[in-house]
Amino acid sequence: MKSLSLAAAALLALPLPITAAAAEPAAAEAPAAPRYTPRVLTAAEASSDAALLRRALETVHPGLYRYASKAEIDAAFARLEAAAAAPITELALHGEIARLLAAIHCDHTKAEMSEELNTFRTNNATHLPLRFQLIEGRMIVASTDGQAGAPPVGSEIIGINGMAVPALLLKLAPLVSYDGTTDQAIAAKLADDSDLMGDDFNENYPALFGFPDRWQVEWKPVGGMAATTATLTPIRFGQWTSLAAPGAKYRGEFYNSISWRMNGKTARLGIDTFVNYRNPVQATAFLSGFFAAMEEAGTEHLILDLRKNGGGSEDVSVALGRYLIDQPFVWSKPVRYKAVRYGDLTQYFQTWGDPSSRFTPPLTDFEQTADGWFDRIPRQRGAVLTDGDTTLMQQPIGALGFGGRLTILSGPRNGSGATRSIAQLKEKAGATIIGEDSAGSAEGPTSGAIFLTKLPASGIKVRIPEAWNRTAIASFVSGKGVAVDQLVVPTLADFETGRDRTIAVAQGQLPTLTDTAAMVNKALAGDWSGTLDYRDYSKDTRETLPTMMQSDGQVLSWTFDDGPGKTVRSSETWTFDATAKALTITAGKNSPETWHVVEARASADGSSLTIVLDGTSLENGRSVIARKILTRDAGRLRITKQTRVAGEPFLMRQSYELRQ
Repeated sequence: MKSLSLAAAALLALPLPITAAAAEPAAAEAPAAPRYTPRVLTAAEASSDAALLRRALETVHPGLYRYASKAEIDAAFARLEAAAAAPITELALHGEIARLLAAIHCDHTKAEMSEELNTFRTNNATHLPLRFQLIEGRMIVASTDGQAGAPPVGSEIIGINGMAVPALLLKLAPLVSYDGTTDQAIAAKLADDSDLMGDDFNENYPALFGFPDRWQVEWKPVGGMAATTATLTPIRFGQWTSLAAPGAKYRGEFYNSISWRMNGKTARLGIDTFVNYRNPVQATAFLSGFFAAMEEAGTEHLILDLRKNGGGSEDVSVALGRYLIDQPFVWSKPVRYKAVRYGDLTQYFQTWGDPSSRFTPPLTDFEQTADGWFDRIPRQRGAVLTDGDTTLMQQPIGALGFGGRLTILSGPRNGSGATRSIAQLKEKAGATIIGEDSAGSAEGPTSGAIFLTKLPASGIKVRIPEAWNRTAIASFVSGKGVAVDQLVVPTLADFETGRDRTIAVAQGQLPTLTDTAAMVNKALAGDWSGTLDYRDYSKDTRETLPTMMQSDGQVLSWTFDDGPGKTVRSSETWTFDATAKALTITAGKNSPETWHVVEARASADGSSLTIVLDGTSLENGRSVIARKILTRDAGRLRITKQTRVAGEPFLMRQSYELRQ
């Protein structure tokens, strides 16, 4: 059985003319969206949909209480039911359903807008006319459609339609679905998600704020003093998909989402998606050319870049395993189901394949567990197992199998089958994982076939996974993806210079520093001037002050110009412990803050330095997770502090932009 990604259900449910729409020129100005008056559902209609949704989730979903307690899920249902107890617009109901589903913490459980709303969004301009990345807690422009006045690539967006970006992101974050406790995925999904009607920003903004006639975008250069407000025309969905994305191409497919490099005895194979069901190819045969080239070249080190890969079809994952694991292996434990009979609910379900095999499979195909669940009994299909039941033994490829050094690049965009592949290859092929911790579930996601449940009154469709696909690995951390062996945090300096430090680390060009304290002291020393950007919580605004710093490398003396006749001075001391693994920052009468060095790297010539520090901090009276990033490139120094609590993305708290 194939465990397919979220996009499979979207393929069935969204007859979007993506090919034709994407052909529209990205810079063509689209008319503003006509005024859309959302349909208002009566309390009886909305309550009926909410009741049906609850019954479907409680009957089918094998992960309903996997990462949240029954009391927590009951409270989420209660919020939805309270919202549905009064007349409510279809958009507002969609937002409340998205919030409920996000509380389950399953990346295969999402809401789709009604067909009427999707048609409106396809035919009318509603999307933000730019793409962005969240880097160091800032919304950085990655591409635009070229409208006059659009913020340039690399600039920072600080407000949208009159709302400060931090406040806006914190309103959208609770509607983002992700697996378990991998909340590092929130920032990635808000900016880049090949699902539904775009990234999670464009998907969920209308549910909270409606369709804007214009996008008013407040922006400024990073570290700049003055902000500019641009009034931009929305663009159509097809135009949005043609913009240069921060991640993989929108709804790419396995056969056209591969990059390939060979350099001496090192090869780099990038696979941006495992989706192989819209235009399928035989995965083992398709990969053979790459592995044959490595065999011929005597490749000793393979870098497998999966950072943009959210998952897809198991046949691709298993094919990779057959080339990279040198012993027979099992990919999955028996697939587990909460139920295999669904009563009258099937009249509301759509799924792929033969409906009868999904909704009324033979009971002889299952073994009932002691707690009343059902494990599917493995069945081999055919004499040669290349794309069959992954709960059965898989065989290595043989002659073209790669037995050299394997490095995998991972990150928060990983999920579903990508994360399972990383977990398998780490355990069974000895892969070294470099980058950022993956999202998804190493233990295995709730996925299988997706039952697309149409709620009759609103027309909203909800994706409900029917199976728990459990990975056949010996160890995992519940609720987590795969932890990296070497952390590499993308920085704003990396974006600005166009460098990929993760690849550089994988190629051995940026080893971890052994003299971190000395390098940091050297980087800080000198006379500096520039700006301090910070979030003013009292007014929910961004403030920028001219700033000077003098430092001997350990004591940082600051001078801030806080307006006419108002000069503010302060200082702080940076002290590393003997191991240079912990840093204490003491500022005036404040309690010392302890930071742990999680990444410390410099270029071979010492011209660039990156230090990443993790810790906790007090913010508005609450304890928060904190991260501080120091980068120096020649005569430019940036020190940024970001903060968050669980379930939120990192947001910039303060940032110094200095030049020597």
